[in-house]
Parts: sequence; structure tokens; C-alpha cells
Amino acid sequence: MCNQFHIPNLATIQKYLKSDLDLPLATPDFKSDSENIFPKGIAPVLLFKDDKLQLKQKSWGFTSPFDPKKVIFNARIERFYETKPSMWDKSFEKERCIIISDYFFETSKETYLGKNGKTYRQKYRFDNPNQPLTMIAGIYKKDQFSMVTTEPNSIMAPIHNRMPLIITPSELRQWLFQNFTSLVNRKNIPLQVEKVIPKN
Repeated sequence: MCNQFHIPNLATIQKYLKSDLDLPLATPDFKSDSENIFPKGIAPVLLFKDDKLQLKQKSWGFTSPFDPKKVIFNARIERFYETKPSMWDKSFEKERCIIISDYFFETSKETYLGKNGKTYRQKYRFDNPNQPLTMIAGIYKKDQFSMVTTEPNSIMAPIHNRMPLIITPSELRQWLFQNFTSLVNRKNIPLQVEKVIPKN
């Protein structure tokens, strides 16, 4: 599961959405810096509410129904198509958003021995090589959001058995407003991958 992504500063996000993608983005009422985001961290997400396309600050992860101190920060898109009700259903239907990132991280089963003698799992960094920023499908509920995941494509599969559902600019409106079934399969989505050099 993805438990870390990096966001650019607010000015960079605004430029990408307004200038590069020519979207009618409302002026944000907050400021945010470039930083790594982890579960329970605050990040801006793109959504349509109150008749306007806007960025809103939300906390990463839905409160777990099993332990209120924990959050569930990845939502499997396949759950929406199962007959058994889930905590994600309403959000998948009406409360979709997009996470605007520089890149995201995934950890593999591959391990290495650190300088301190401890064993660690190898981390990799991913981004969309065709865009200056990488958009990821999300869903939200009140002040919380979760990252949507799907089956991995051929680039991700050797590293992890799930991947964030990457959204291209041409798919942005479909994810936010329309039937998203055709977006479930991400086999043709390009990913640039880089092994993270260990510091320990």
C-alpha cells in the first residue's frame, strides 16, 4: 500500500491546474508548502463542491471503524463493485477528489542491510513521466481523504501488488463527475520509477 507521497507548494499546484490544464480553479483560502505527506498528514485535494472546482485541505486517511485512533488511507477501487456494502461506497459515488503530487513512494519485498546492521525494505519513487505533476484518484468524507488503489501495471507489479490509480489530464473530469469503470485498468499508464538510495 502507498503510505507516502510528496506535494509541491500551492503556487506550483495552482499553475499546473490553471495555466497548464486551463481549469476554472477557485482561489484557495489557505497556503501550503512542498513536503512529504504521510497518513494523518494534511494535503490539498482537488474536488468540485458548491458549484466550483477547488482545492481543499484534508487529512489523509478515513477513521478506522475498528479503531478510532487509526486511519485507513488506501481504498481498493474493486470494493465499489462488490455487492457487500463498504465504508467507501458513498464517497466513490459522490465524493471523489484528486491528489496532486510530485511523486509517490512504494516499498517492495526486496531488502537491504543498513549501515547500522538492521534489515530494511527497499523503497521506490514513482511519477508520471508525461506530466510535471502526478495526479492520483482519491475519495473524501468530510475533512478526510483516502488514496484509491487498483491492480498494478507491468511497471509496478515487480515491486508491489497494488498501485495508486493514476489520473491523466484527459481523465480528470471523468474521475470527478462520470462513470469511472474504464479507469480501473491502468495497464497503459506510464510510470517513471527510481530506486531510493538508502540513508541508513
